Amino acid sequence: MAKDYVPEKDSDFNSWQKSFVDYIIANASALVVSTSEKNKLVSLRNSWKTDYLNHLTAQNAAKGATETKEETRDSYETAIRQLTRKFQARAETTDSQREGLGITVPDRIRTPLSEQIVQSESPPKVKARCTSPKQVRIDWYPSQVGTDSGAKPKGIDGVAIWYAEGGIPTDNALWRFLALDTNSPYIHSVGNNATVTLAYKAQWFDKRKRMGAFGNPVTVAVTA
Repeated sequence: MAKDYVPEKDSDFNSWQKSFVDYIIANASALVVSTSEKNKLVSLRNSWKTDYLNHLTAQNAAKGATETKEETRDSYETAIRQLTRKFQARAETTDSQREGLGITVPDRIRTPLSEQIVQSESPPKVKARCTSPKQVRIDWYPSQVGTDSGAKPKGIDGVAIWYAEGGIPTDNALWRFLALDTNSPYIHSVGNNATVTLAYKAQWFDKRKRMGAFGNPVTVAVTA
């Protein structure tokens, strides 16, 4: 099947259509193009130019709004977590108040800690993004759909986070231990002097520091 001569990508079409109409205007007589046909093309080209520019403007505005939203959420969430740590540290805070706030209520019933829990639990998911130069925010959460960052399965104490430079390595020996974290997100301060690609992966650990399986690794470009 022959390739369509009209470019599919908008940016390519935008360049192509201008040349197409310019050529018709310059060669209307030779191409036997009527005045009404030429005027219709010019009118549609002007409409396309306006609508395409509006589209690019809206697209850039949406990208900027998304970045602003992410920055605002990071600051907002940090403030929430700081206040929550204060509530959790107060001996006077009741479980009823914790429930009202929607924060973690301690498990008051001691249950035997099976060594099988950490091995049978699905590995944690990891999301990493560069939030500022030389800084990576690492969110981790259970693999079940609908769970929030920081949630932990019953019997799990936190995650062990590992990282590697240059992307996901083919040799497991290139992974380096980063931290044991019990409260997502984890902030990784990177000592890079140029943009570098880092890979991250994580595994659950229980209160006896027994480790589970690794989840799928992710990569992120970290600016200097």
